Amino acid sequence: MSLVKAVFTLTAFSAADRALGFLFKIYLSREMGAAALGTYQIALSLFFALSALMTSGLPLITGKKTAGLLAEGKTREAGSVVGAGLVINCSLALLLACVVLALSPVLPALTSGEEAAFLLLLMLPALLFGGAQAAFRGNLWGREKFFAVSGIELLEQVFRISICVALFAAGMGKTTAAVVSLVAAMLLSTAITIAVFVCGGGRVHKPGGQLKSLIAESAPISALRASTSLTGVLMAAITPFLFASTGYTHEESLALYGACAGMAMPLLYLPITVIGSLSYALIPELGKAAALGRADEVKARTETSVKFSVIVSAACMPMFWGVGREVGELLYGDAVAGETIRQGTFLIIPIALESITSSMMNSLGMEKQGFFNYIIGTAATIGVMFCFYGNFTINAVVLAMFAGLTLSTVLDIFCIKKHTGISLGFFRTIFGTCMLAVPCALLAEWTVRLTGGMPSAVGIAAGAAAGTAAILLLMWAFGFYEGFTVFRKRKKAAAGRIKHLPTSG
Repeated sequence: MSLVKAVFTLTAFSAADRALGFLFKIYLSREMGAAALGTYQIALSLFFALSALMTSGLPLITGKKTAGLLAEGKTREAGSVVGAGLVINCSLALLLACVVLALSPVLPALTSGEEAAFLLLLMLPALLFGGAQAAFRGNLWGREKFFAVSGIELLEQVFRISICVALFAAGMGKTTAAVVSLVAAMLLSTAITIAVFVCGGGRVHKPGGQLKSLIAESAPISALRASTSLTGVLMAAITPFLFASTGYTHEESLALYGACAGMAMPLLYLPITVIGSLSYALIPELGKAAALGRADEVKARTETSVKFSVIVSAACMPMFWGVGREVGELLYGDAVAGETIRQGTFLIIPIALESITSSMMNSLGMEKQGFFNYIIGTAATIGVMFCFYGNFTINAVVLAMFAGLTLSTVLDIFCIKKHTGISLGFFRTIFGTCMLAVPCALLAEWTVRLTGGMPSAVGIAAGAAAGTAAILLLMWAFGFYEGFTVFRKRKKAAAGRIKHLPTSG
């Protein structure tokens, strides 16, 4: 499969998967209610943190080693890599399950309630299924079975939604049904992955000498991504606690957290779909240019990628500010979610920039610095949150996230500047587009009010269209469109090597 076709396939399937996931979140919020959704999100964040240990680093390294071994005609050794992956992940899954079971007496205190603790215990079988699937998925990646892997991931989402809807209709408890559907969908997708692996000629062999090398190479990536997932766990534990410090009941605190994490944030992260596609396409190219010392190409790609991310995210700001409240009420039937979407407008650009700069840090061999920058940003987020102890509101959540994301992004940018020598002229684009977004947001809000007598969906569509069109026109008028030059082909010639740029990860 050609690179262009692979990127197109991954982007298409990713967009479909995200769309289904977003619609599923809306469905869950309506069926469960904010409080139950908050409880479910707490358990889910803990599960994802555990799962990240097995499903992040190992598939990547397995795919890399498989591709190399098959290129050398070493099919048996490629099968040994799968065997080693199965041994590592299944052993780790059992170990993690035992640890969670051993901690079961104190889980209610760690998860803000007995129900969240029960849901986490119910998810444990999915750890084993996900661990096994990761080993086979890595092999399929290495064999360039991109369509199959992406299709299975999409099928898993379809299975999960279908089973959940069926269980809701059967009268099962809402949160329990959501968890059961997660585990069942994981089991089915694992079975399909194994079937595709076997039917495609894949074989599993004894690990041989692959265990040590696979652990050594995948452990750092898994540890870093698991640490990132733990941030979600901390937020899930701290946010309801701080809401409670303000005087909200336990039920109200969970409802507020559910509105933020389960309703508003998935919508605010939607622009990342476009920017994420850019990252997947750009990062290999950027890493290659860096390794070859093509200074001009690295600088140009980095600067225009940042500008493109700002332009895409800024174009969404008028829509989120102008119609965010109405969107929250229309999609979720929840006023708190609507207000969070509106206030969270200020997070869109930091979210986009943090996404693209962290990807750049990885491509330029600065994974450790990027991780430390992320930790510093997370610490800032938590620190700002506790500054509002006793007076904690939705605005405090937004402000804390803004502070943390901005700090980690700025640190990433200065690290990239130090290693590549890029210009900081793109700050003009950042500030300029933010200023242009203000009148466009007011226009969107005003348009919604003009359509007050029409159905809410009509008003939302009209407001979003007016605000988005206005800011795109203004960005073109003020010359901010240059970010789209990231898609232009660059000359291979370079003006010397980059002195401070790492040549390996």
